[in-house]
Amino acid sequence: MKLLFTPEALASYNELKSTAPREADLIKDILKDALSNPETGKGVPKALTGALSGLWSREYGLFRHIVYQILEDEIKVYAIGKNIIPGGTAATGFQQTSYSEDEYLNVLAQMASNRGKGDTPKVGIFWYSIGRDELFGIVSHPIDDYSKANASNGRITCSELHEDVWKKAYYKQRYKEDGTGLFIGAYQDKPRGRVFYNIEEDAFEIAAGKWLEDYPHVYDMILKEFNLPPDRTKAKYAIHWDIGQSWR
Repeated sequence: MKLLFTPEALASYNELKSTAPREADLIKDILKDALSNPETGKGVPKALTGALSGLWSREYGLFRHIVYQILEDEIKVYAIGKNIIPGGTAATGFQQTSYSEDEYLNVLAQMASNRGKGDTPKVGIFWYSIGRDELFGIVSHPIDDYSKANASNGRITCSELHEDVWKKAYYKQRYKEDGTGLFIGAYQDKPRGRVFYNIEEDAFEIAAGKWLEDYPHVYDMILKEFNLPPDRTKAKYAIHWDIGQSWR
């Protein structure tokens, strides 16, 4: 099998080599796989339909595709990019509408009302990378977004679960990127924790496993990330957040 590019596709690839070399390397790897396995393999191969019938696409990132044709002894690449089809036009079925004048003023007012809230204490979840010495996979929401109606047994936290957040990130890194990254593996095998707000005590709780005692400096990292007041925040232990522990 040989690999051929249309002039447009080759120009897109060459541009990525200079502006986004990581994406270009990923495309190269996917196309190499396509030469051996035209209809299966990396990038979630998909046979296109309708006006694009006879062509195939593979993903190399969010909304980024390689569109190609499988011939007897060659793979012909027609297009590479975001939301594209052969010829370089936008994906079909997409239409962007405008706000009315009143709607536009309303959304501007809504955004303006959030000014200065960046330092509001937050609740949420996180993981800690020992190798990189940094928090990752953070999901956080300002405590002002909640009320007593959101509380369960007197505590407020975000509704997202570690397991669900991990699944989405794992799928992206495993199948749409290069197969490496912080989310490869099981979600419970990396240090993790959750931030709660205790309504009755007007205090915050950092729930984590015993791993936090081994890396006590992470406590300060969590305080900073979630904008937690040190005088009203406590570290709490529960076996659920120990490394290797899960719902099962």
